[in-house]
Amino acid sequence: MSNFNYRIKKHLNIQKLLAIILLFTACCAGCKKFVKVGAPPTYLTSDLVFTSDKSALAAMLSIYTNLMADVNGSNGSFVCFTLSSFGSMSANEMVWTQNNTTAPIFQQFNDHNLTPDNTYVRAMWLDGYKYIYRSNAILEGLETSINMSDSVKQQLKGEALFMRAFCHFYLLNLFGKIPVITSTDYTVNMIKGQSAPEEAWSLIEADLTVAKSLLKPVYPSAEKLRPNSYTAAALLARTYLYRGKWAEAEKESDAVIQSGSYSTTLPALADVFKKESTETIWQMQPVAANSNTVDGSKFLVVGTVRPNYELTSVLINAFENGDKRRTTWIGNSNTANPTWLYPAKYKAGATATVTEYCVVFRLAEQYLIRAEAKAQLNKLSEALTDINKIRVRAGLGSLQTQDKNVVLTAIEQERQVEFFAEWGHRWFDLKRTNRAEAVLKPLTPGNNWKAGYVYYPIPTLELNANPQLSQNPDY
Repeated sequence: MSNFNYRIKKHLNIQKLLAIILLFTACCAGCKKFVKVGAPPTYLTSDLVFTSDKSALAAMLSIYTNLMADVNGSNGSFVCFTLSSFGSMSANEMVWTQNNTTAPIFQQFNDHNLTPDNTYVRAMWLDGYKYIYRSNAILEGLETSINMSDSVKQQLKGEALFMRAFCHFYLLNLFGKIPVITSTDYTVNMIKGQSAPEEAWSLIEADLTVAKSLLKPVYPSAEKLRPNSYTAAALLARTYLYRGKWAEAEKESDAVIQSGSYSTTLPALADVFKKESTETIWQMQPVAANSNTVDGSKFLVVGTVRPNYELTSVLINAFENGDKRRTTWIGNSNTANPTWLYPAKYKAGATATVTEYCVVFRLAEQYLIRAEAKAQLNKLSEALTDINKIRVRAGLGSLQTQDKNVVLTAIEQERQVEFFAEWGHRWFDLKRTNRAEAVLKPLTPGNNWKAGYVYYPIPTLELNANPQLSQNPDY
C-alpha cells in the first residue's frame, strides 16, 4: 500500500525507523511530561531499540508527541483540531469565513464538494496510516525483545494496540472502505487493497479488547496523557455503539462510569476542558513551548474581527432556551453583530501559561453512550437518568417520557449541543444513524448532495500509486 511507509526505501528497516523516532523524541523541547525516561544515545543501532525499557518507552511516547506536533503543521493533521474543524464543517456546525488562497479547499468541506486532490483530506489519510505504521513497528519490536521487563512490555503492547485501533477507527469513519494494516511489511502494504468495513471493525474491537486487558486502571503517566484500561474501554464502548451492539456498549460505558477513576459529579462547564478536569478520560499535551491547545488558538477571536471559524445558525438553533452550554462554550467577537459566533470550549488560546490540554475522551460521552444503548434496549427510565445527568449540568430541566423515539431524538440533540466542534462527533453521528442525507442535503448549495458524500474521497496520489485502491462512490 503506497504511502503507508512514507515511500520508505527497502533498505530502511523497522529498527532504523524507530531510531529516528527516538532521536526526534529526545529533541522535542515542549514535551517535558513525556521525556522523563532518559535521553537516548546519539545513535541507536537496530539491536538496541528494544533492549531497554527506557528506549522502548521513548518509541511509544514519540507517537503521542508527534500527534500533537502534527497539529501545528501547515497541512493539517489526523487528530484534534483538524477533525474538530473539518468534521464540524462537514456536519454544518461551522463555516470557514475568510476569503484567501486556502478558502476554496476549506469551503469544499462546507459545500460537500470535496475533490480527491484536497490536501487536507490527504493529510488525514497519511497521518492515520503513519501512526498505524508506528504502532505496528512497536508491536513487532516488542515481540522480538528479550531484555525488556514483562510489565513494560505489557503496558506498551496495550498502548500500541489502542493507538492502532484509534487510528483505524477514524480512518474507517472518514473514508469508509479502507486498507487494514497490521504489519510493517512495505511489500504487502504498498499494494494492500481496501477491506470490507466489517473486517476493519473486527480488528478495532479485537485490538481494544486486548488493549483493555493489558492496560492497568492506573494511568502510567502524570496526568492522563497515556491511555489506561478505561481509555480503551471508552473507545470500545463507542465502537459498539456505532455497530449497534447495544448490550456491549452499555456494559463498557457502565464500566468506565462506575470505575471510580472519574468523578460522577461532572465538573462545571467552564472547567471541562482544563488540564486537571475530573471528566477527562484521555487528553493530549500541547508540545509547542508555552502553548495551549491548537483548538483554542485557532477558534478563539481577539478583538472584534470576524471569526475564521463561525458557528452556523443550524447549530445555534439546536440549543434550548436556558442552556448554559450556549453561553459558556460559545463566544461572540462583536456584540453589534450577533451572528459572529465561534467555539469557545477552550479558553486559553495562545497564552504562555498552559492551563488546557486537548481532551480526546470525556465522561459525558460515556453517559450518552450508555443512555443510547439503554434506550435501544428499552430501558427508558435508566436512559433518561443518564440524559438528565448531562442536561442538569447544562442548567436544563429533566426529561420525563416513556416514548422511545422521543428519548432517542433527545439523545441525538444532546450529543449535538454537547460535542459540537469536538472530534467530528456530529458528522459521525449523522452517518452512523443514516441521517446525513436527510439533515445535510437541504443545507448543501444547490441541493448538490450525493449519497457517496458521507465519506471523504480517497486521495488522488494514493490511487495513482496503488492500483488496488478504488475511489469512493460519487467522486
